[in-house]
Amino acid sequence: MRHSFFYLLTPLALLCACSQSTHKSMEDYVKTADSTTFSNDISSLTSASRKRIKSADVRCRVTNVFAATSRLEQIVNEMGGVVAESSLKNEFVQQHELLYTSDSVKRVQLYTPTANLTLKVPVMYLDTVVRSLTAMAGFIDYRIIRDQDLTLKYLSNALKNENEKKAAEKIVPEKKGKPLDVAVYQHQQEDQVVDRKMVNLEILDDVAYSTFTVQLFQPEVVDVQVVVNPAQATRAGFGTEIIMAMRSGAELLRNILLFFIQIWPFVLALALGWLGYKKLLARKG
Repeated sequence: MRHSFFYLLTPLALLCACSQSTHKSMEDYVKTADSTTFSNDISSLTSASRKRIKSADVRCRVTNVFAATSRLEQIVNEMGGVVAESSLKNEFVQQHELLYTSDSVKRVQLYTPTANLTLKVPVMYLDTVVRSLTAMAGFIDYRIIRDQDLTLKYLSNALKNENEKKAAEKIVPEKKGKPLDVAVYQHQQEDQVVDRKMVNLEILDDVAYSTFTVQLFQPEVVDVQVVVNPAQATRAGFGTEIIMAMRSGAELLRNILLFFIQIWPFVLALALGWLGYKKLLARKG
């Protein structure tokens, strides 16, 4: 009976221990946002304790965009990174349609496959990933590597949070002060502290994982398709076209008659003028 009770309590104890360990690790992670202690001297620009953010941007031409994208994503995943964004699309350059048969056309399209990737790579593997990409590239349009130092910004946020904590302990509300005003002030100060912590945590994430932005393109590709000729597919039958032609002729004749009827005053004036001119010539003769 005692053994069964012991076996029942063991999983519960392990579950509680795991939950406490996870809670503690989260607390420790949040506390790092306010830490002003550094393991090494930060006076040196190359010190390991400085909060340096490395990033890279590369635009290059590859033989096959889809194969290069898949390979690059595989490399990042194997190194413990994250593919934050990956998009592939075709940019159409030209399109031509040529007659192929009596009822079909040949459609020729020129397009360029492109890919845009945003990768989060462990900082220690950034150079390796960049070298892997440049090895696959046939032409590099540009390559930009950045190394941004945010040590002072991180330290400024941490010191401000320390000062806020010390000032909050010394503040004594005035007798005339309203409790609501004091609560609003404290709430605003707490929000500022949280914002600084979040900025510092974001800096820590960027320090640990570099952002690698990649643009891939390849030479133009030709896509040839034989499709139905829309003009032939939508054309009416021969009998229908005869009936339509007869109707069109009748409409044309009708429009001509209506035109002459509309200009009868001008015709009458022209006829009278011609008769008057002939009479004038007869008198002179």
